Amino acid sequence: MEKDVTSFIDDATNEKIDGKTFTGKLDDVAADIDGVMKPVYNYIEAQLNLGKLGYAELKLTDADVAIRLETNLINLPLQEIKRISKMISDEDKLPVNVYILMISPLVNASGLRIDEVSSADDYIGHVADYAKTMNEWVAQHIEAVKDHLAQEAEKEKETHKKAPAKRTAKK
Repeated sequence: MEKDVTSFIDDATNEKIDGKTFTGKLDDVAADIDGVMKPVYNYIEAQLNLGKLGYAELKLTDADVAIRLETNLINLPLQEIKRISKMISDEDKLPVNVYILMISPLVNASGLRIDEVSSADDYIGHVADYAKTMNEWVAQHIEAVKDHLAQEAEKEKETHKKAPAKRTAKK
């Protein structure tokens, strides 16, 4: 599957790329990645089967984390269409790929991790094959988020231990 760059930039700029948002909790994702992520994976396949680009994301309600699967021409988030436009505007057509992203200040210093899953053509009909790799990716990055949250909690504990106790006046 290839996409005309000019129409892609226009569609992304004018938010004409369909998407769907799912919600979940950090521990639910960690406990059943495949079950929680399957609707995200399947939505992208359905969009591709219709010949459309799309995105699907899982927003965690108990942590500042979004796990997103999107179709794109370049490995940048669709939200960064100005940067994408600058990088590919001189192209006529480019192949469509599927990318997996984690958007969170808890994943790394940049707040973004993005990796290519496959070409759009390879993804169609092979979601089950790619699900294992995507689930491992999600597990790895969810673990990094949990580690970061545990470190923050530990720092908070240490801060409270070091703070001087407030004295109350005796009457």
